Amino acid sequence: MVKRLSYSKQWISEEDIQAVIRVLKSKRITQGEEIRFFERDICKYTGAKFCTCVSNGTAALYLAARALGVKEGDLVLTTPITFCATANAFALCGARIDFIDIDPETLQISPSQIELYIKQTGSVPTVVIPVDFYGISADLVKIHRLSRDYNFKVVEDAAHSIGSSYSYNGEDIFCGACRHSDLSIFSFHPVKNITSAEGGAVLTNDETLFRCISLLANHGIERDPNNFEFFSKDQIWPYELHELSLNFRLSDIHAALGRSQLSRIDLFKRRKQRLFRAYRERLFELEEKEILKLPIWPKGQDPCFHLFIIRLGTKSPINRDELFKGLTKYGIYPQVHYWPLHLHPYYRKVYGYKEGKCPIAEEFAKTCLSLPFFASMEIEDVNFVCATLKKLLLS
Repeated sequence: MVKRLSYSKQWISEEDIQAVIRVLKSKRITQGEEIRFFERDICKYTGAKFCTCVSNGTAALYLAARALGVKEGDLVLTTPITFCATANAFALCGARIDFIDIDPETLQISPSQIELYIKQTGSVPTVVIPVDFYGISADLVKIHRLSRDYNFKVVEDAAHSIGSSYSYNGEDIFCGACRHSDLSIFSFHPVKNITSAEGGAVLTNDETLFRCISLLANHGIERDPNNFEFFSKDQIWPYELHELSLNFRLSDIHAALGRSQLSRIDLFKRRKQRLFRAYRERLFELEEKEILKLPIWPKGQDPCFHLFIIRLGTKSPINRDELFKGLTKYGIYPQVHYWPLHLHPYYRKVYGYKEGKCPIAEEFAKTCLSLPFFASMEIEDVNFVCATLKKLLLS
């Protein structure tokens, strides 16, 4: 039988299953207390003050844009190496989206390029969205300093990085804690570090933003007169529409799965770090020969890695697409993260973006490949992938 290894997948335990069954047998399977417990647990884990769980990571990004009042014509900057939702959620609010090139080593949005963009164009963004790509924190400290200097808001897209932390002034700060951002978001899609099947969260330390997000996540309807100035003071059943929005709620079923997964995130993190080290050790020979370039583990970071991304080096005998096809013949199914957003048809058509706009990101995209990498993988799986790579690249 041919081994089949996808680039990622969920790890569901018996405890996860029982957590979901418990909610299914309860009186409330949505809008119950399980949601509040999940939000509380996320805050406790990350250190953020407020959390609103929502239907998915895309909804979280959209609600962040709405809460910050992003409107027609506002400038929003982000990295081109991300999933389309990072930009689309803000574009749907009318923002003008532009893309900043990445750092060639960390693969994160470059703070120096953000500042250069502002100085060269004379345009100050309303929002900058750094993405913690593959589980490594973006340079949030430098971006936060720029936000103070130029007066823009920061939304950390931490969809890849729940469980990751970075060091600042001797303190370990978890991604999503909003210590160096106004808002942050998580995704709990099955390929992420923890899953609630579908789901996401918006975090903040600003109570006003939190109340706005909670309102917008529930159609714009408020039922607590203590939170807003109610038009009707003495309603026997408080229920007022204060903003125009839609339903972005998460169910208690999803929340129960998310809570159970969150309780095991330290295990997931240890296993992923072990896999990361194993891949690097076994592929170091190919990096020395300039056939591959391996992902880095930056100093001062303690990542819960989401992806293991290789890049083909200058001495690779085959190109990325050939390697992709070669791996699939052995039952290994990699992925490309990502084709630069500014080169997708929509952003080309709307903004006229062309190749050459973000040269580092574009070169990365031509050579990158995400290998199988998930917490339930065994070292034997890593050995199989690495042996296959060597067969394809050294023969």
